[in-house]
Amino acid sequence: MLPPLKSLVAFEAVARLGSIGAAARELHVTQAAVSLQLKSLEQFLGATLCHRSQRGVTLTHEAQQYLPVVTGTLQHLKVQTQFLFGEQQADVLRVKVNHSIGHNWLLPKLTDFAQKHPFIRLDLSLVDWPSQLPCQEADVEITNGFTECGNTRAERLFQENWLMVCSPEFKRKHIEELATAQLQHLPAIQVKGYEESWIQWLNHNQYVLHPPSVQLEITNSLHGLQAAKYGLGILLVRSFVAKEWLESGDVVIAVEGAMPSESAHYLITNKQRTAKVNFFCDWLHQQYSELTPPACQR
Repeated sequence: MLPPLKSLVAFEAVARLGSIGAAARELHVTQAAVSLQLKSLEQFLGATLCHRSQRGVTLTHEAQQYLPVVTGTLQHLKVQTQFLFGEQQADVLRVKVNHSIGHNWLLPKLTDFAQKHPFIRLDLSLVDWPSQLPCQEADVEITNGFTECGNTRAERLFQENWLMVCSPEFKRKHIEELATAQLQHLPAIQVKGYEESWIQWLNHNQYVLHPPSVQLEITNSLHGLQAAKYGLGILLVRSFVAKEWLESGDVVIAVEGAMPSESAHYLITNKQRTAKVNFFCDWLHQQYSELTPPACQR
């Protein structure tokens, strides 16, 4: 006799997400309904599957052994259903993401998302500016800033710091000016649209207010970092975007110091999230909860 399918789906969701509440949100049912399905499965199997606490749900030894069987069976069922009846539009997740965060952070991590959620096909668009009407043409937006809208919710992703960077060669060439923050004769790269200024950064770090001369304006931080890498000048850039460039040595800290960023990257979704959006947002939370953006304090 086969176990009830709804109970298996509920058990898999609870085991994967670690809580009855998260499983209920994903399945669009009440927590009581999920608990009832778990109890039904436990009665069918004659075994306890979960220990419940305020911290969430812990699987028993029997449940840990049973979970791979359930997960594999459900995945096989979905694969064969898609193969026989074709891809469903509901499985396509439309994501708009800011160029810099998309190139530097999200794209390198999407292999992990694809492995964990192979039934969701991503439709990814890279943009420079947030939408005037968020989530009208996308299910999820990750943008630098956002426009208020009554039908959406926006969540700040990171607390970043403004850093001053340049190429290693540029720093060697201008080591004396940079060491004393005498920037007035140095060329600067300016990313369009940012409100924070060179004067603010210098003042925050208690340097003499000698800002550089902006000789290149550019549309986004990714291109700004490329320009800095090629030695075109010094650049103010947010720590999260610069992280991998600093680690690789393509750019270095030009002048020691940091300033907390007032602007930020936001995760934007509709207030009523679908299951595919919940999958992506839960995965995204896990990814950025592990981050430690660089902060260079004077």
